[in-house]
Amino acid sequence: MAKFKWARWAIGAAAALVVVVMLGLLLAPRPVAVDGAIVSVGPIADSVADQGAARVREAYVVAAPVSGRLERVDLHVGDRVNAGATVVARVRPASPGLLDTRSRAQAQATVAAAEAAVGAARADQDRYAAEARKAESDLTRVQTLARQGFAARQALDAAEAQARAARAASRAAAAQLGVRRSELAVARSALMGPEAEGGRAVPVIAPASGYVTRVLQESEGTVAVGAPLVEIGDQSGLEAAIEFLTQDAVRIGEGMRAEVFDWGGAGALPATVRRVEPQGFTKVSALGVEEQRVLVLLQFEGPPAAWARIGPGYRVWGRVFLRRETRAVKAPLGALVRADGGWAVFRIADGRARLTPVTVGAMTDREAEIRKGLRGGERVVAFPSDKVVDGVRVREREPRPN
Repeated sequence: MAKFKWARWAIGAAAALVVVVMLGLLLAPRPVAVDGAIVSVGPIADSVADQGAARVREAYVVAAPVSGRLERVDLHVGDRVNAGATVVARVRPASPGLLDTRSRAQAQATVAAAEAAVGAARADQDRYAAEARKAESDLTRVQTLARQGFAARQALDAAEAQARAARAASRAAAAQLGVRRSELAVARSALMGPEAEGGRAVPVIAPASGYVTRVLQESEGTVAVGAPLVEIGDQSGLEAAIEFLTQDAVRIGEGMRAEVFDWGGAGALPATVRRVEPQGFTKVSALGVEEQRVLVLLQFEGPPAAWARIGPGYRVWGRVFLRRETRAVKAPLGALVRADGGWAVFRIADGRARLTPVTVGAMTDREAEIRKGLRGGERVVAFPSDKVVDGVRVREREPRPN
């Protein structure tokens, strides 16, 4: 009987122990499933990036050298031109304007008056020419008599003076006739209308080699001297004008290495910082926030064929490398969390997540340089959820197949 009671007691105790163990297993906190990432050692660069547009460093605006009527420009955007050889445009003399009834009547009256003045000048020329011939005849007779001793020296001098005066008067009359004829030509030109258009066209030659970036005046029409016609750009001087925030621009210096990316083609294009413009400007962001920005000019490097498909005005992104580190401790950017006003990561140690403060250096779009707090080869939690706290048990998920 005693043995039976003892057996019942043992069975009951065992059952209770099983129940307690099962309840403990059911109520015990389960490890949080997380994505683990390894802390690596390798190169990293401290850089700043922003967007901008490509532009031509040297652009030439060809202007009309004279006023006149522009012939239709045959060039189009993208056409190649050669300095000193390609005719960009042709400018002909402007057509005379139309005359109303009163203006035409006045011009005709002016022509009639000029014709009358020409007639009067011709008559004066004939009169003075006749007087000059008479004076020459008188001089010849006096010279003959003077040689024979029948004319005084005084008479000879008077005849010579009169002949010279007559010749001068004849020349003056001829000159006056020329003046009147010129006035008649001017008066007749005032009667010309658009039907009298003519004259040789003045060619406008390309001042530099390159390609046409803009045609500012394509159709035929009247242009004034200095009117812009065509813009020519040299693609070999193509550069990227990146709009950096002023707090980033102060860290950039001329000569720094850079690259242009997200330009539409494969890979990034090497570049160099050519200039950081000293004058900033205000730009309103897409969210309506006013930002102070500075243009940083990146000069493309390498063979021009690599960026031949980029044209002025194309949207591009630029990145300037401020510092490069060849052997840096790097953690995934998604492992960083904010803690006590600084950065921290959840380091995986002995199956638990340990909140570890870190000092961050350079940051890229995928990883961050860890200057203090981690060592290469350690594992951290990538993209921790709100269930991940300091000391919680964690279980790493299996990596997803690519």
